[in-house]
Amino acid sequence: MATGPAQAAESVTVPPYEPAIGAESHYRVQKTTETDMSLWLDKPEASSVVMRGDFRQSATVLSRNDEGMRVKWRLSADLPPDATGTADSYAMNAMFRNSLAAYGVEELEFEADPSGTPTTLVGADQIIANMEMLLSTSASDNTASRMLQAVKGNPLVVINVLAPESMILALGQSSEAFTTDIGQEWTVAGSEELKGVLVPTSTVWKLEAADKARQTATFSAKVTYDPAALLQSQQSSIDGMIASFADRAKQLTDAQLAQARSAGKSRTVTYVNSTRDGSTIEVLENTVASVGGMKVTVATHIWREDQPPVLPAPHAWTAETLSGQRVEPLPENNRQASIDLNQYRAKTNADTASSPDQNEGGKTAADSSGNIAPISLKVAKVKTSVDPAAGPAVEIALTPESAKVFEDFTRTALGKKTQLLVDGDVVFEPVVREPIMGGSVTISGLDSAQALAVERKLSSSEATIIVRLAP
Repeated sequence: MATGPAQAAESVTVPPYEPAIGAESHYRVQKTTETDMSLWLDKPEASSVVMRGDFRQSATVLSRNDEGMRVKWRLSADLPPDATGTADSYAMNAMFRNSLAAYGVEELEFEADPSGTPTTLVGADQIIANMEMLLSTSASDNTASRMLQAVKGNPLVVINVLAPESMILALGQSSEAFTTDIGQEWTVAGSEELKGVLVPTSTVWKLEAADKARQTATFSAKVTYDPAALLQSQQSSIDGMIASFADRAKQLTDAQLAQARSAGKSRTVTYVNSTRDGSTIEVLENTVASVGGMKVTVATHIWREDQPPVLPAPHAWTAETLSGQRVEPLPENNRQASIDLNQYRAKTNADTASSPDQNEGGKTAADSSGNIAPISLKVAKVKTSVDPAAGPAVEIALTPESAKVFEDFTRTALGKKTQLLVDGDVVFEPVVREPIMGGSVTISGLDSAQALAVERKLSSSEATIIVRLAP
């Protein structure tokens, strides 16, 4: 936390962050992402597509000195026992399980500065080796390879994807004691890199309240972004969105087109800090980004379990329309059984047959050489979504008949690389790690324009997906 000026009367003093060594702290983490594509899709159901996740993570400070500390985070994609609702209403948990498998870890260890902000990832070489092994069959120019190169260039990317809570908590902690009045505000200038552009930011901090009985102080931080620099950073995304919806763009009013050509971002964070040891014990973060006519609201609520939460649930936590995907339990001691590296894979340029042969009735069959016939699947429902870590995705629900055909295909194709084709183009190349039941398919590793294009193609009542073994 950037500290404010010292005050004398009616003030609150927050000590420097001084965590206990060796004590494990358990955190509950609830997240939501709401995507509004109503400007482009012009249908009511597009106005609020919500994903959520409910997690229980833990952190231990292994050692600490004046220079900083070493911290270990234990990570889990499992739903907490008291989570409400069905497992398939928590799509983020399924995605996070795949992320853990892709990086090949269940815990992270890192060096941090005195406020707890990560500075160096421990064991980065092993994580890179895990990724290289799992991606060894991927094309050199796909998204997976770019993600690997990003980790090689800056291993802290792994912490940002798998343990962003560590960074959020650290932002509310200070390496020095400070004193300020309730209601006192102070502004801190900064910057944030967005798509290669350094965007200036301004953060207004304020001490909102103090609770002497609980020994806590509540702060707010409101972050605004330089409009011109933000627009520059998002221009390629805006152009891609408008190009993807060229016909729809011609129908927009001047005001709607101006909205489509704009970019905006804001972030509001509330911190509850201990006045005993300076630690952040609860956070509620809301980020709203509007780019190219698409609005995404991301909310995160974190609280340490030894203290009851006082902040509200994250935005849209109880939304009536929740985007979900089937979450299959992992076998004991076989964490990688559901590895799905294709959350990083982009659309390929592989040559595809113009009209794949299909077996009679859509049933899966294998010939004497082990080849499996392609299948044709009908789509019951399709929609796009955005995950903060994995990015845009297309969520597909198959018709009941096609769901059974797809399940039979994946049982027969275990361990094999397959291709999903839409209008003759390969959009996904997963390796089948386990049978896929329930008829839910999530295609990720796409950019926003690609995801929307796939959704548009599959929205037709006659739309089909061809699934075949990769050549």
